[in-house]
Amino acid sequence: MNAFILVMVPLLAGAGVFLVRWFVSPYPIYMQIRRELDTLTDAKQDERAKAVEGCFERSAAVLKQHGSVLLPFHALSRAEGHRLESNEEVAEVCNLIHGAGYDHPFEGISPGYVPEKDWLSFLKYVKHGPNIDPEQGRDYIDAADRWRQDHGYPLPPDDAGYVSLVERTLLR
Repeated sequence: MNAFILVMVPLLAGAGVFLVRWFVSPYPIYMQIRRELDTLTDAKQDERAKAVEGCFERSAAVLKQHGSVLLPFHALSRAEGHRLESNEEVAEVCNLIHGAGYDHPFEGISPGYVPEKDWLSFLKYVKHGPNIDPEQGRDYIDAADRWRQDHGYPLPPDDAGYVSLVERTLLR
């Protein structure tokens, strides 16, 4: 009996330690992986915030340099707004431009011609599309009308914003 106890006690103690390590050890590993993932996520968020701020700064500099000759959409295009990663980032840059005292870059063409959910796709379309110069003139306004037709969006009931935009573009 003593021999049995002398063998079983250390065996059970070792098994107990093994079981405790087996159940407890994944938690520190999980926490370490979670910290690394949070660090990567924070770095990605910082990178995207810098991209948005950089695009806004470039847009504002172009608008300040060219004054009333250039529309905010042209400035956004020159500031490479098409390189942003999401519509939310484009909307944030547009709100910053508008908040700085300039017209909204999509004024007159959104929501009727290019809904907010399509802003990034539209920027890429006008940047890379044939026969469209998004950095000057009224090409982007015609492209907005083609975008509306190609995507099956109905004609907006009130075209006053669009007509006003066309007139301002032609007068510049």
